Amino acid sequence: MTSSFDNFDGLDGQEPDDGLPPLLRRPEPVADPQPVTKLRSTRRELLDNPDSSLDEAAANAITSGAVDPERLQALVAGKPISLLTAKPVVGGMLYATPPHYRYLDLDFLPDFINQRWADQLHTAMDVAPSTSVVPAYETVTDPETGKPLAVFTVRMPDRKALAKAVAESMRKTYKAQKGENVYTSSVLQQGVKEPLTLFVMRVVYDDGTEDTFLVAGDGNSRMVSMWLARTGGDDIEAAISACIASAIGSTEQSGGRTRAEQAAARRRVAELTARTRKNLAAPTLTEATRREGHTLAFPATVVVGARADGGEPLADLVAARDDLLATLHVRVTAWTPGAQNTQGMQRVYRHAHREGLIAPDVHRVLSGTVGTQTMHELLGVPAHRLWSAAVHQHAVLAGPHADAMNRLIKQEFGMRVARRQQISERLAPMALSAYRSKEGIEQPLRAFGNGGTITDRVWKQPWELTKGDDAFEVLDGILKRALAGEESAVAELTVLGGTAAVLDGYITRDRGSKEGTDRDGRTAPFRATPVKLLELLSKTSGGLKMLHSIAHAHVAADPAVLPKLFHTQDREVDGVMVHDGEPMLDSTGEQKILDYEWDLVHAADPAQALATIAKNRAEAKAKTDGTSAQPEAEDARQRRFLEQGITGAAKAGLALARMSQKRGNQVFGTFEAVETLRGQLGKLNEILVKFGPADPSIFVVDDDVDGDEEDAE
Repeated sequence: MTSSFDNFDGLDGQEPDDGLPPLLRRPEPVADPQPVTKLRSTRRELLDNPDSSLDEAAANAITSGAVDPERLQALVAGKPISLLTAKPVVGGMLYATPPHYRYLDLDFLPDFINQRWADQLHTAMDVAPSTSVVPAYETVTDPETGKPLAVFTVRMPDRKALAKAVAESMRKTYKAQKGENVYTSSVLQQGVKEPLTLFVMRVVYDDGTEDTFLVAGDGNSRMVSMWLARTGGDDIEAAISACIASAIGSTEQSGGRTRAEQAAARRRVAELTARTRKNLAAPTLTEATRREGHTLAFPATVVVGARADGGEPLADLVAARDDLLATLHVRVTAWTPGAQNTQGMQRVYRHAHREGLIAPDVHRVLSGTVGTQTMHELLGVPAHRLWSAAVHQHAVLAGPHADAMNRLIKQEFGMRVARRQQISERLAPMALSAYRSKEGIEQPLRAFGNGGTITDRVWKQPWELTKGDDAFEVLDGILKRALAGEESAVAELTVLGGTAAVLDGYITRDRGSKEGTDRDGRTAPFRATPVKLLELLSKTSGGLKMLHSIAHAHVAADPAVLPKLFHTQDREVDGVMVHDGEPMLDSTGEQKILDYEWDLVHAADPAQALATIAKNRAEAKAKTDGTSAQPEAEDARQRRFLEQGITGAAKAGLALARMSQKRGNQVFGTFEAVETLRGQLGKLNEILVKFGPADPSIFVVDDDVDGDEEDAE
């Protein structure tokens, strides 16, 4: 074979498929898949290898997709010496085959569990279940010996659910990072050169049937790019359909794939390899041959064994897989800080579970695989997702294991010192995961990540979560004990009320509240980080009552139940002495409602609030030579904000539209981001139509009156 490209270039040395990127490496012919009957010796060698820990179905999946089974057989032969590659992980060793080529179409799926956008997925706690499938890998245990195998198991309702999970994984992978993580051009230039890391995965369907695949541990982007290159290069839906049809088969059928379906898949691959070999021998290389030739097979290593440090089988393959993937990249594979923190804390929880720092039932709640009612049955806390956030905080922050959890977090995230802000940043997407569907959740995540509820009393001090069936009775009991001076109840109320305040917009400002001089939203009378504000509230009777009231209103989720304001200092107000803990009343004698963050900050320390407001007003007056502008009416101010926002948005939209003519529509961001913007614009339009003034030029004609007049005439 000559190294020159002249043998397959088009006329005058130009490639006939000039719409493709320059060709750097010619596709190589690939052998037909061997009949299953000829793979028995390879499967036997794999199972007999002392470093492998598989069952027959797993060995079948590994051998069936190998381009050269004889070479694979030599690589996994256990006698006289194992040629498997040892990969150290925390707690033991994984054993993988050296790189070998595998067919793209046979038994191979993308990773749909450890997605790098995992912070966007909803847990079973969420009141609005996600359209995304949220399954979890577990380690397969041999039913006869009870020993764990180097195989994942995942439960799925049926093939349709599996296909939906695969589609979600491929779609999100394609759209992540504004399309910058797609290697389609590279595949079309030279194929895939960097081996993918694969694991064996057993899918157990609800009807009790099973199916076994290989799943990408590292290499989702390359896998998606190969299907894109195969099917045209830019249609992710076509790539998804091709992958599902090839690897899973008909989604209308129930149970695992039949032998007939698997045989048909092998025949299709044989037809593809034969056609490609024939076309590679032609004088010119067509676009179809180039696409198929570079995507027929790919290099991969397959994890086939797992052994603990003591030599026994490794009990937690999931944690070992995560540890292995973390070493394959400079940064853990997540694409966003939120996903990195989510997956990092998931690993922390698994390590803590293995070390006995958290109980199995607690770990089920922390993993988000159970709903609120099951959480209540397992732990006894009220069946509300606010307590899900509290369980996360208790597991990480409360003694006696707080120091050990701190150590695990430092190890996982490579921190020399884990201070409260670093802890809250990592904990935020997990603690608030049950609220992922909440509109505007990004703001609570930022506020919680700026220290959250981690006051001195909450962190590294013993406190427990109160059990009970009725959430309101539990909250009332906590308040009663907190007002009596019970430190554990103070910490618990700080966590519950503080989390509710963050979620409901009464604590909004990360890096501290924005100072203002007038009561308004998004401003406060003095700067206060979430931790500083909660510290103030937790030290007074009025503050504790406000935290209780906020949590009570959050759980009630009723417009008629609103949080109330209480005095936090003994002082004179309008000639009347008020005391810490008394309701704050208006001129009609009714208790005041907590509307803004301003109200909560002002009530937490009224003396500091008044002093800061006076200082700011004096400074503003000095800047205007003692004069002050007429205050703008609230409705006029809001109209000005509305007009400025719409004008700015229109300018930005036109600018991006112009940019898209040269740089493509990806300048607008991801499809999901654009859909969110369109939804917000639609809601604004509905508000303007519903609540705005009617067109005065439009009048309603009363048909009855007209008819009477005509009769009279």
